[in-house]
Amino acid sequence: MQTFNRYNANDNDAREYQLKLHIFTLTIYACFGAFVTGLLNAGWMAVIVSILVTRWMIAFHELFHLRKPEQLDYLSRLQIIPFAPFSLGYREYRNIHMGHHQYTATTNDPDAFHILGGSLKAFIGAVTQHEQSTIRYIKANGLSRELAIMMVIRLSIFISMLLISPFAFLIWWLALRITYIINDFVFFHLVHYRSGSNGTFSIPLPNFIAYPALLIYGVDVVYATMHHDIHHKHARIAAKYLPKVDAELNTG
Repeated sequence: MQTFNRYNANDNDAREYQLKLHIFTLTIYACFGAFVTGLLNAGWMAVIVSILVTRWMIAFHELFHLRKPEQLDYLSRLQIIPFAPFSLGYREYRNIHMGHHQYTATTNDPDAFHILGGSLKAFIGAVTQHEQSTIRYIKANGLSRELAIMMVIRLSIFISMLLISPFAFLIWWLALRITYIINDFVFFHLVHYRSGSNGTFSIPLPNFIAYPALLIYGVDVVYATMHHDIHHKHARIAAKYLPKVDAELNTG
């Protein structure tokens, strides 16, 4: 297999992703505060949160391939975005993702419930991803002390924000959750299913879609989606270099 080690993400990339994770997290919460106080209306809040969550998700994903939980600070491992009352943290999602790379799009894939079985089943899996992943992970691995403590912290944040303003929290939470569902469906089912076959596939985008998407969501989101097949073959390559690798593969 051709190697592309020169394109691998490095420590600087890992630090950048971790910094982005903190910035996006704080800004997502700031949007809730601005919405509660009337500085943002529901429409603008939902748009901004949707963009931030998408960027947050790719930073979280890219870190999986660069940092073990012990190499991150506690806040990064905790993962405090309240997508669900009960949810997993960095350690658990990283373990799941490593299993996904090992058993991609097979029945042994821990993400099979939102990949396999057709588009409707995969969509339902995306809608219930947080709940199903939490139940499935604890059933398979048990409930560690760390996970239990982090789940209590995340639940406390969820309830506290709900009590601050139930209506504002509902609208803000729906923006979080709907964005996650759409991104999950694309990043798992659409890139691993093609014409009745399971595997890992690219998603070519025409320029009139790719260029605006790059401006709004950034290179990591767009390139990791468009060149997902290469990501699975060379998981440590930084997303920003995936088009270069694709060009080399197609010309070499």
